[in-house]
Amino acid sequence: MLFLRRNFPFIFIPVSFAVALLLVGGCSSTTSVSTNDGTVTMQSQLATSDVNQMVVKGQVPTDLTFSSIVVTRVQVFIKDIKLHSDVEDTSKDDHDAEIKTGPFVMVFDSTGTHVVTTVTIPAGTYDRVKFELHKPNQNDAADAAILAAYPDFVSGNQTYTVVIDGYTVSNGVRTYFRNRSISSKNFTLRFKDHDNQFSDLNNIVISGGSSMTLAFQFDPRLVFHIEGLLNGTMFDPRDTSHQKDIDDHVLIAIRLVKIS
Repeated sequence: MLFLRRNFPFIFIPVSFAVALLLVGGCSSTTSVSTNDGTVTMQSQLATSDVNQMVVKGQVPTDLTFSSIVVTRVQVFIKDIKLHSDVEDTSKDDHDAEIKTGPFVMVFDSTGTHVVTTVTIPAGTYDRVKFELHKPNQNDAADAAILAAYPDFVSGNQTYTVVIDGYTVSNGVRTYFRNRSISSKNFTLRFKDHDNQFSDLNNIVISGGSSMTLAFQFDPRLVFHIEGLLNGTMFDPRDTSHQKDIDDHVLIAIRLVKIS
């Protein structure tokens, strides 16, 4: 598991997981509702929900021929999401709660918010979410089923974990691009409240009979800047020499936010 700390501004990953997760193939945990369970709905969405796409701007090196980047869709191949806590409470200590199991695709795009899953989980105090950014295996039946539904994740014998679509803009002219990553990671994301303050939400408390909405949010503005900043120096998303930057920056572009 990794906590994301880099030489760019430290980012806790929010519990305002405002991220619309489009799920295919994969099973969510199902348990009978009892007075000891709470209901959690998880979503996925682009980090800025009041625009139809995410515009990336910043300093433009003289060798670049465009002024901005517009990201229209991000697809992420995921395996297993769990709420976790080692915080002592009156009910549990050092526990996991299954949110979504099996491979599925989380989608962040201009259509808005996607519901990933709605599940019942044991009441308790949870301080982080664990999930796997998964590189699919074409020989695995479950992975193969998802690849059939989402062909953007495969090219010949190569499979990908993240697919980012968008276009660059130069004097009103659009040039489309697709960037695909093969980087596979295990994530541990701390919760953040919807206003993104670092200190206002260290954990969430789920009580019996309660409901809560969490969202995965993806902020592409952090991906295509050399410094991993909102307004750093941009680079060409088609430049393969920056693929490691993209792979690394994806780790800080995903956050988990508590919506309600």
